Amino acid sequence: MFPLPYRHPFDWLLYALFMLELALLAGGLVFGKFNEEKTGRLPRPLRMLLSALLVLAALLGWQGGAQGTPLQTYAALIFLGMAAGFVGDLIMADLIPVPNRLISGMIEFGIGHLFYIAAFLHLYKSFLGRTRVALIPLLIVVLTFCLWAWYSYVRKPGGSKAINAGSLVYGLLIGVMVALAVALAIGEARFVPLALGAWLFLASDFILGNWVIRGHAWRSVNDVIWVAYVCGQMLIVYSVAAAWNAWG
Repeated sequence: MFPLPYRHPFDWLLYALFMLELALLAGGLVFGKFNEEKTGRLPRPLRMLLSALLVLAALLGWQGGAQGTPLQTYAALIFLGMAAGFVGDLIMADLIPVPNRLISGMIEFGIGHLFYIAAFLHLYKSFLGRTRVALIPLLIVVLTFCLWAWYSYVRKPGGSKAINAGSLVYGLLIGVMVALAVALAIGEARFVPLALGAWLFLASDFILGNWVIRGHAWRSVNDVIWVAYVCGQMLIVYSVAAAWNAWG
């Protein structure tokens, strides 16, 4: 992922955004006060700022680094995926009014995962060449894990059929995204951080599902979700630089 291969000043801007993201996240955890439910210290405005900064980083990585290169399609899809995630964050934070916050949030994040899947497939087909790995075995393993995790920790027995079904489809969609990221990491070591980011994203969403769907709340659960989510999204966004370092 590092060094960032972009021309000046975009390289320094993206370094600054990377450090700012980590500093704000750490500062919120250290200096923030617990909410009334004791589920987290990160206030809503800070959470939305963290997500918005990742959108900005994805935009700079696309327009400031990859535009006009063979990686511009990959970078554009990563930007669209992060932008969809930001809209999903706004929905989940009740800042965009929708009839059903959970269903609408899953749909919006699902759109983001579709962009990421398209991005990873594009990279897999265009750049890996002979180092491609077999996708079907990976998909089977990861999707089986996601199905087990959904059934054991997210599905709410006797709960809403629509939410249970929607969370299953969403969980399998995440699994496809993760399997593709792992395939890229196996084919090119520079994508190990990307695969880690995809797994962190999966972890954040399954913990969220265990909380808001299964009803298993615990101290600092929202902070754990956001640490995994922010770090995961950041590794995915900065994978554009990893791709450039590998094949630029």
